Amino acid sequence: MVSGAGNGLERTAGVPFWLEAMEPDFVPMRTDESAGLNQGVFLDEWGRPKKYLVYKNYPVSGRQSDTKEIAAGKMIHLKFTRRLHQTRGSSMLSGVLMRISALKEYEDAELTAARIAAALGLYIRKGDGQDYEEPGIKETDREVHITPGIIYDDLRKGEDIGMVKSDRPNPNLETFRNGQLRAVAAGSRLSFSSAARNYNGTYSAQRQELVESTDGYLILQDCFIGAVTRPVYRTWLNMVVAAGLLKIPADVEMKTLYNATYSGPVMPWIDPVKEAEAWRIQIRGGAATESDWVRAGGAQSG
Repeated sequence: MVSGAGNGLERTAGVPFWLEAMEPDFVPMRTDESAGLNQGVFLDEWGRPKKYLVYKNYPVSGRQSDTKEIAAGKMIHLKFTRRLHQTRGSSMLSGVLMRISALKEYEDAELTAARIAAALGLYIRKGDGQDYEEPGIKETDREVHITPGIIYDDLRKGEDIGMVKSDRPNPNLETFRNGQLRAVAAGSRLSFSSAARNYNGTYSAQRQELVESTDGYLILQDCFIGAVTRPVYRTWLNMVVAAGLLKIPADVEMKTLYNATYSGPVMPWIDPVKEAEAWRIQIRGGAATESDWVRAGGAQSG
């Protein structure tokens, strides 16, 4: 987060606040135990980040770039961790990357086999030795140009035409692939229906899958709000007030100035009629409000 007097930066709507997005490559993988540097991040004795070592320019192969240090309070480190005390994040698909790679290799092999099978044509079955006749002249290689409705009458004595039978494309490929995608979805909290684009099943089964996958999305949504959205909003609000662009009324309590409601994407409705009926029953029983109903549908209540 860049705030204040930014050299060479133009203020948007007059607010001296900017966001500079950087890829992980900007933070070098350097470690210096004497300086408390671990994978490009300076840590205190409790393992908390104090500042970040960042390249000034995008690092490319064969080019050295100058570095600068950014205080941890000015850096929003968006990461996904699976263990405590991780300095850097890991991919959300790290647990299933090997399975995805193996599935891709299997699909490539099946595609190659199907292409070979599609290139095979027919063959001419020769007769036994009694049907053999000494050719009067030297034969040339026979070629058959296959066209729709062809009638081939160039067979010799004892010969017949056979077709090459192939079991490709593999009829079980989709079943096997869906099984692997189910394992991938289970290991990454994804929705199998969305990953495989397979929406077969009853309404209850589809909604149960949607509810389970949405729980994971809501957890990540809360983490994103706490790590990114809330600090960005509060820093931006500070700069707006400091720049004199927002006049705070005298009757506003300062401790409530930073209060905000962060509304993220909600769980979509599979059948709006059934969802609306369920919400109507909850509202009638006092378990929900009409504002909750509106937000659950993805709209913002006014």
